[in-house]
Amino acid sequence: MLESLKKWASGWVAFFMIALLILSFAIWGIADYITGGGGGNALATVGGKEITTQEFQREFGNELNQLSRQAGQRITYEQARAVGLDARVLSQMIGSTAVEAHADDLNLALSDATIAAGLASDPNFQSGGRFDRNLVARLQQELGLSERGLVELRRKDELRNQITTALLRSTVVPDSMVEALAEWRGETRIISHFTINTDKLAALPEPTDEELRKTYEDNKNRFMTEPRRDLAVLHLSITDLKKKASITDEEVRKAYEQTKASYETPEKRAIEQIPFKDKAAAEKALESIKGGEDFMAVANANGVQESDARLGHMQKSDFIDKKIADAAFELGKDEVSGVVEGAFTTVLLRVTSIEPGKVPAFEEVKEKVRDQLEIEWANSQLQEFYGKVEDGRAEGKPLKDIAGDIDIPFYEVEGVTRGNVDPNEKPGLSVPNASEIIAQGFRGQIGLEGEPITLTAGGYAWVDVRNITESAQQPFDEVKDDVKRFWTNEKKRNQVIDETNKFIASLKSGADFSKVAEEAGGTVQTTAAVGRTTIPDGLSQNAMTQAFTLKTGEYGSAETADGISRTIFRVDEIKKAPELSVEMKQQLHDELLQQLRTDSISAYVAALQKRFGVDINQALLRRVTGADQANP
Repeated sequence: MLESLKKWASGWVAFFMIALLILSFAIWGIADYITGGGGGNALATVGGKEITTQEFQREFGNELNQLSRQAGQRITYEQARAVGLDARVLSQMIGSTAVEAHADDLNLALSDATIAAGLASDPNFQSGGRFDRNLVARLQQELGLSERGLVELRRKDELRNQITTALLRSTVVPDSMVEALAEWRGETRIISHFTINTDKLAALPEPTDEELRKTYEDNKNRFMTEPRRDLAVLHLSITDLKKKASITDEEVRKAYEQTKASYETPEKRAIEQIPFKDKAAAEKALESIKGGEDFMAVANANGVQESDARLGHMQKSDFIDKKIADAAFELGKDEVSGVVEGAFTTVLLRVTSIEPGKVPAFEEVKEKVRDQLEIEWANSQLQEFYGKVEDGRAEGKPLKDIAGDIDIPFYEVEGVTRGNVDPNEKPGLSVPNASEIIAQGFRGQIGLEGEPITLTAGGYAWVDVRNITESAQQPFDEVKDDVKRFWTNEKKRNQVIDETNKFIASLKSGADFSKVAEEAGGTVQTTAAVGRTTIPDGLSQNAMTQAFTLKTGEYGSAETADGISRTIFRVDEIKKAPELSVEMKQQLHDELLQQLRTDSISAYVAALQKRFGVDINQALLRRVTGADQANP
């Protein structure tokens, strides 16, 4: 029941996020409507309706909790901001408020009695078929709302639902649109192509010093040092923490006795199965088998191939149908079952081999049990150690001192790049979640404490910035070889473009494709019939995009992955999309209907915001979301 409440809460409380993505800031962008309003407790106003900081914090907290549950770990405020959760929540609230303002304009209203009746009849608030006030109280607690607040939330949702439902009912998908999408997706092309061999190009002269200096001056931004940082990292992982555990042999044996069933290797059986359309057909087949006919011969006679009849080695838990599973695991080796009427089909079964289950001896799994106990101990101690680190931070202690006090790993990372490369071209930090830790270090500033990072496998990491070395211009003499390499590649690239134009002109004049490929030092390859989302070997995404704009017999070219050579291609044949089944047409229809509804609601909400106006208190928003601390 609690799970259904959570589902209900995440549904109608966050109606616009789940119903068609209509309030996502990625679709319409709140920046277009910001006027940068002033002070007060209102974080934003829409047509005179206020969104308070308390409302925003409650919604943000609910979303953060839901995100943490989905991730299976605590998501920090900084992590949530990094993925734009704060902007998304505010966007949803602005969109919701705009629709509420429209409901006011339309004089739509619902009485308390109507809302109360709706709550009482909602299955999510019923236990044993009767209204259960305790379930309402539980949801109130989860959402941080009073009873009046919950009623108002429901009222707003119902009013929004009335408006959007009326809008969505008018959405129609024309058959021509379904057919056009089916043709666009199903069309395939056969493409011939070759790549110019740059080794066949005319040799380039040695560049002069003057040419290299000019190349350097014209492309200075290419010859910059990478920004680097010195970081202090305190790494509190479950793996490191469990090393502190002292688990006795007695505890290991006790845990083994309590959990040895979980170490059991389940019994497996090689099972063959013949499905039938009804019981009568199965009984007839069973009589044939009892009369001496081979099981597989009966399967073939009933339209079942041997490969389909052999289910392979299966555990009992592999079966979806419990009745069939029970029947299969009651048989002896080489026995054939009676007629089994399962939940979905009627079958005959035969078991051809049995691998008995096995419970490993204590000595076989002793270390595995110990490791699990150590992990459990580490998890039980994690928050205590987390608190010790945070206490040390509050006292102003450096991370190195805190790590020494509680004996957990500490790393000094010097001169690391964003890509985690140190001055010796080696990894600057070699621990789990190193890339996220380095990224955190590059978001921070000297003297400012950032929030800890949650490690994927459990635990936390804290990062302090100790020194910042900004990107700087590299002197010409130090990068002369790099400049020469860049100059050479640019010259080759231009040579290839000239050759490409020459070859395509020749092809358009009637030259043989294979002979032109030979002249270019390439080998002709021809694809199978491929769709527009397929990227065959030797062709790039750009080449495929171009190819699907060309007619049969037309030519195109695209840069290769190295950025120097080019691939020349020709569309040999265009094949129309095959006729769709009724089911596939319905699937496309439903997909288009969803998209059109999303577009309609998005346009509706955007128009409301433009009509009513949106004013966001940027200074207050930065304080509320903690952006002031993250970006001083």
